[in-house]
Amino acid sequence: MQLVTQRGVSVAQAARDLGLNPNVLRKWVREQAADPVHALPGEGQQKPEQAELTRLRREVAKLKMERDILKNRGLVRSGVDVKFGFVAKHRAIWPVELTCEALGVSRSGFYAWLTRVPSARSVSDAVIGLEVRTSFLASDRAYGARRVWRDVVGAGHRCGLHRIERLMCAQAFRARPQRRARPVGYWQARY
Repeated sequence: MQLVTQRGVSVAQAARDLGLNPNVLRKWVREQAADPVHALPGEGQQKPEQAELTRLRREVAKLKMERDILKNRGLVRSGVDVKFGFVAKHRAIWPVELTCEALGVSRSGFYAWLTRVPSARSVSDAVIGLEVRTSFLASDRAYGARRVWRDVVGAGHRCGLHRIERLMCAQAFRARPQRRARPVGYWQARY
């Protein structure tokens, strides 16, 4: 461009010397004359419209990611452990900072959660939960919380009935009562 603007070389000659299309060089000269500060974006300067467009594209991409994160129904109303588990599971897909911000949890809390050792209660719940599962499945899914509790206490674990109810509920175990056989003369007396 300096060949044309400062040295007085014709656009056609300068385009031939530089190996460019003359129309491209004319466009560059016009843009330089109209706005000398923002004319050539390659020099680190962007036109205000281009800067705004870039900012809006970044914002749209961020909002799309937040929308995808929040599509999981019930996640926002769930507890902190569930949210941190979701962040840990999906941190290869979405940035941790953005996911934590969308779910309303702190990023430092997430990293602390990752390194935290399980509590004695959760370890005990895991052991007793395994015993609950064993007892429930051994009964062919017929035992309720009270019978399972008796089996767990009989196996040597100390716990209460409500804890067994909670652990059964967490594993989605519901007692299925055994069907009783009809009396022998039921059909004959009815008809």
